[in-house]
Amino acid sequence: MTVLLDLKEKLREAYTATLASLIVSLIIGFFGGTFLGKYFNKIRSTYPGILVILPGMMGLRGNVFGSMASRFSTMLYLGDLEPKIREKKVLRNIVIAMILSLIPVTILWFIGMIKGIRYHTLQILLIVISSTILVSLLLGYFTAFVTIFSFKRGTDPDSVAAPLVASMGDLLTIPSLIMFILILESFKLAFWISNLLLIGLLILLVDISKIRRAELLEFKELFIIITLLALLSLISGFTLEKFSHLIQASIILGFAYPSLLSSFGNYGSVIAAKTSTKLHLGEIDKFFSLEPFLEILALFATTPIIGLLINLFGIVVASLTLGISVKPIYALALTYPFMALFIMLYSYTISYFLFKKNIDPDNVAIPLISNNSDIFGTLYAVLIAKLIVGG
Repeated sequence: MTVLLDLKEKLREAYTATLASLIVSLIIGFFGGTFLGKYFNKIRSTYPGILVILPGMMGLRGNVFGSMASRFSTMLYLGDLEPKIREKKVLRNIVIAMILSLIPVTILWFIGMIKGIRYHTLQILLIVISSTILVSLLLGYFTAFVTIFSFKRGTDPDSVAAPLVASMGDLLTIPSLIMFILILESFKLAFWISNLLLIGLLILLVDISKIRRAELLEFKELFIIITLLALLSLISGFTLEKFSHLIQASIILGFAYPSLLSSFGNYGSVIAAKTSTKLHLGEIDKFFSLEPFLEILALFATTPIIGLLINLFGIVVASLTLGISVKPIYALALTYPFMALFIMLYSYTISYFLFKKNIDPDNVAIPLISNNSDIFGTLYAVLIAKLIVGG
């Protein structure tokens, strides 16, 4: 009886809190995808180097700030963080997140330069750096607000923060890149001034936050993992590139691809964040504890809705954009819940065993799961496309 009551409570939270954030995340993902599509030809023809960096950049946003949301949540529950946006620890974590984000994207730019970026090389580097600083500042405070606001309202931040933060990262990344490209093409002087101002802002924030070297060393695990994952994101890029004709031919998947990957990452991140918090609080004492599997079961109950909405939003966006009649992908609606279930079980397993190895899941599990979800999601999209189109 107690188990049923516990499951009922988790189902209530899944449908009233997590599902709402997943749906908002889905909508944001489709807006971001449409924005990218509008300027894709400009990026491809004039700044192709950005395409080398883009997958890693988008994954990096969710990795760094999803991890930060989970860390804030744990700190709030442990009483290590006051539930206030102006708390000094909030700014310090945001500045650290900026630094953690800048190094991997610079490495990606360098690899892109070696692999063939032959023009606009310096401009692309500045676009990437300025975009990272601006987005990190906005996304950092958004992460703090969502986590603290939900905590103060009595809602578990782990249930809502990760999906919203990852999706907001996707939404901000593309427009910020496009904004700097348009400024460069229309107002070159303003482009150089804005870059200098943003780099100066970063230096000022580092000085104000008074980050000590020891604090940065605490994030060594996270830095190593996000850098490796940024490089690993090339697997998703190569797979997508190779089978892009199939995804494009399936029509809906061409529009839904970013949201599809984001939704898988969101399910995984929610489970990872919840698992991390419960492990830190001592609420999970063995792998087959009942509590985490009830969480997974409750979230699994929401997956058919998300699968149907991906179809519905895909049909609407594709129809409005292309002006043609589009049929739903029944195979996606039927198989999506089980793919999401696999990712949630994978996320729990990774989080649990990392913690047992004395590796903080907040720093490693969420970035790893977000990246792996992109790879799994890309393979899943290709298989669905093959099933629809053939070939």
